[in-house]
Order: sequence, then structure tokens, then C-alpha cells
Amino acid sequence: MKKHVVKMLLLFFLMFGFAATSMAEPRGGDFDAPPTREQMEKVRNRIETLRMWKLTKALDLDEKTSAQIFPLLNRYDKKRAEIENAMRDNMRELRESLRGKREGQLKNILDRLEQNHRSMQSIKDAEWEELKGILSVEQQAKFIIFLLEFDREIKKIIEETRERRQDRLGKDMPARPLPPRP
Repeated sequence: MKKHVVKMLLLFFLMFGFAATSMAEPRGGDFDAPPTREQMEKVRNRIETLRMWKLTKALDLDEKTSAQIFPLLNRYDKKRAEIENAMRDNMRELRESLRGKREGQLKNILDRLEQNHRSMQSIKDAEWEELKGILSVEQQAKFIIFLLEFDREIKKIIEETRERRQDRLGKDMPARPLPPRP
């Protein structure tokens, strides 16, 4: 029952966020267009808030540990968001270069994507090293499990939200695919 309530709260939280963001879209506009950075940032902030709330519960964090972890996670989330934005721009540029048959640009774009990937891995490694200094071994294990389950839950909720939105707008409209994972 408790898990069901948490899932419903999560769904409500995300639905409210998507509803607010979708209201910013023009009626009859291009529904297949990717969300704006502002829309993505609003959703990201809501997801981060929810993650912190659920993480506190899952790891049974006390105030002292929470005060150490959340600023750390926020700092790394911001770094990841910057790289994800760069990767999204590079992927868009890569697609455009392929469509435009601009082979001279491809190597440069691929090099930037590779550097983005290395930077993302470096951030993940540094974040984990800092977390290990704060969390007990048991909390570290719970953290790893939490991340996998939370990511899976968020993806499922986003997909369900898109399906409901598609049903509301008309079944003949194509679904917007999930953005590529960095």
C-alpha cells in the first residue's frame, strides 16, 4: 500500500510538471518538436526534488548526512546537465551534418561527443568517490539499487504520461521518442 501511495504521488508530481510544461506549447503546434531547454529544466528540477525526497527515505538519511549529500548531488547534477546539453547539441549537429552530407564536419562532432562521454564518466567517478566518503557501505549499496530503480520508474512514468497525452491529443499523432541516452 505504501509503495502504491508513493508511486501515485510520483505520478501526480510528474503529471503536474508535464501539464504545466505542455501548456506552454502552442495549440496545433509541432508536437513532435523536442521540448525546449526551459521545459526540460523544469522537469529536471521536479525530478531532482522527488529523487531527494525518495533517496532520504530509501537510505534512511539523517539530517547531517542529508546536509552533506544533497549539495554534492546538486553540484554534480548541474555538471551533468551542462554536458547533456552539449551532447544534445552535438547530436543535433551530427544528424544535420549527416543529412546535409557534410562529411568534413563529422570527425570534429564525433570528437566532441567522445569528449562529452569522457567528461560524463569523469563526473560520475568523482561523484561516487565523494559519496563513498559520506555514506556507509550499506547506504552505498542501497544508493546503487535506488538509482537503478528510480531511473526505471521515471522512464516508465514518462512513457505513461506520453501515452496519455497522445490519447488526449488524438491517436493518429506519432509518439515523441525518448531522447537518446548520453
